[in-house]
Amino acid sequence: MDALVQIVGPTDNWVLERLARKLAAKIPYSEFVPWKPRPTGSAQIVYYMNYALLAGPSGLVDIAFFTHLDESQQFLERAGQVDCCVCMAKIYADWLTAQGVENVAHIPMGFDYYQYRPRLVLGVIGRLDHPRKGKHLVEAIGRLSFLEIVVTDGRVPEAQLRDVYQRIDYVLIPATVEGGPLCLLEGLAMGKPVIAPETVGMVPEFPENPAILRYPAGDIEALTRLVTACHEAKSKSNELVRERTWDRWAQDHHELFVRLCRARSISIPAPSERFRFGMMAELEIPKEADLDALEAVVDQAAQHLYFGKDSLARSVLEEALSRFPCLERLLPTGHRDRKPETRHARALR
Repeated sequence: MDALVQIVGPTDNWVLERLARKLAAKIPYSEFVPWKPRPTGSAQIVYYMNYALLAGPSGLVDIAFFTHLDESQQFLERAGQVDCCVCMAKIYADWLTAQGVENVAHIPMGFDYYQYRPRLVLGVIGRLDHPRKGKHLVEAIGRLSFLEIVVTDGRVPEAQLRDVYQRIDYVLIPATVEGGPLCLLEGLAMGKPVIAPETVGMVPEFPENPAILRYPAGDIEALTRLVTACHEAKSKSNELVRERTWDRWAQDHHELFVRLCRARSISIPAPSERFRFGMMAELEIPKEADLDALEAVVDQAAQHLYFGKDSLARSVLEEALSRFPCLERLLPTGHRDRKPETRHARALR
């Protein structure tokens, strides 16, 4: 199908191009068009990303993306020339409305949510070459997907230890027997909380304090619960932006396009029953995954699902399974086309 929406953006490898291409990849009936609208009989909407690309009415439904107030770019004047203003920040949506601009939409900005998943970084300062040092504990909790463990293993020069302390969230003491350890003092001095066995070395000398989180020495289950709680605490801010994914951003734009088309009696293709935005959120994504490549596969499959081409979606997913086993979870969505193709239709493809 020819594109119903032209998303006009620059080709300068800067953020606006990235936004325009990202949206075009996630709206199945849209296409990215560089710099200015392209003459075509199929397009009904032109979406300028951003408003400074608007040179004048296109003769179609004109939408523009408004970032921040810039009088040198005729921010208010251009807002009055389009059919709808999309603002990434509510403060500017409210400002335009207060200036008398009638059709203003605030679509909360998305970002690469899956690229910025919080991980807990623990630092084990010292060697693990003796059974009493707790290497088995480090190996056990190291299997947790949200965890990164930095082990110096005696190889980091003392002059560089401060840099190690700076990058970690907690100092982890896994030992079952210790005379110190020195990292307890160093970590606290650097302002880093310490996860320590409650009866080992110098730990009992310190009063109860949130800076020292204690667990029974050698207890893997207790340590696992403790570091999981630490990760959950670190992830609190993540809850504020959990809905700010590119998929949610695209879905909000889709709903805007549908409203504008319906108000003008413009026909817009309805998605098949198996299509949905946000399939990335359905995956258990391993920490080492190439997220850009993974999302590109999911977006391509979603494009097929939108138009009911479930078997094509399945083929896309199956082809990528060797690289991304987590896609197995999406395979049940693509077992059959909405309308089976005739032999003649297949021949024409």
